[in-house]
Amino acid sequence: MTAMMTLSAALGGGVLLATAGWGLRRFRRHARPRRAGPALVRASQLVELIAQVQQHRGMCGAWLAGDASFAARLPEKQAAVSRLFSLILEGMPDEEAEDHPCFVSHDVRLLRHRWDELVSRLADCTPEQSFQTHCRIVGRLLDWLAATGEARIEQPFAGVVPAAAARNFAHRLPVLAECLGQARALGSAVAVKRYCPPVARVRLAFLASRSETLLGQAADTAAEGGGAVAAEARRAVRDYLEAIRGRLLATRDVDLPAGEYFALATRAMEAVFAWLEAEKHAVATALRMAARQGDTTGEGRP
Repeated sequence: MTAMMTLSAALGGGVLLATAGWGLRRFRRHARPRRAGPALVRASQLVELIAQVQQHRGMCGAWLAGDASFAARLPEKQAAVSRLFSLILEGMPDEEAEDHPCFVSHDVRLLRHRWDELVSRLADCTPEQSFQTHCRIVGRLLDWLAATGEARIEQPFAGVVPAAAARNFAHRLPVLAECLGQARALGSAVAVKRYCPPVARVRLAFLASRSETLLGQAADTAAEGGGAVAAEARRAVRDYLEAIRGRLLATRDVDLPAGEYFALATRAMEAVFAWLEAEKHAVATALRMAARQGDTTGEGRP
């Protein structure tokens, strides 16, 4: 009898453990889409911060090259960048709670310090120094964005979130925007001087070619429903690239006002960011549907 009772207790304990493990697995499957929410917010903040730093870089390029009209617009951009750094820091506890954080608070504070240093000595920078420092800051932000997209969205939700949308949102389109942004900064300085030095000519030609490649890759995998936005972005980018090749690189004496060039570049970049927003919407919709399905099927109830 004692042996039977012991066996019965062991079997009962095993059933309880199995049931608890099954419930925990269901809870985790349901919780993952909800945990992705803060990561998507953080990625969106990184995208906005990248855009603001890129705009600041372009304005600085024209200003340091001699166009004083951009000076009055710099403080507003600097304030926007500082605000976004603060917002990202506020959300870092969520990222730091992960087993393998994509980046940590110390990384954000260090990059913000580098940004503050750039702003404080901006008037003493050459256009090249300003350009390179801005590019390093944007490059770091792009690394964080790509890591967040891959580790928090694309890999955990393979088969749930459209892989193309996740990749376009966190990698392809941000890198395309950065190529266009670098061309905006370099080309703005060229337009002010009305002369394109050989080094700038090589860089602009490379950036135009790289932009075309990224544009094609993103277009081939655009999320369903984002067709009109993607088509508008393709038109805007191609118009901008034609201006680079036809009005900066194809002539010795550049006859393209810096303000007009900056506006043309900005329209292209804004169209790319609108496309990026459409891809983010596709990702967010897939995550909401996954969470809702968990509620409907009973997953997630411990």
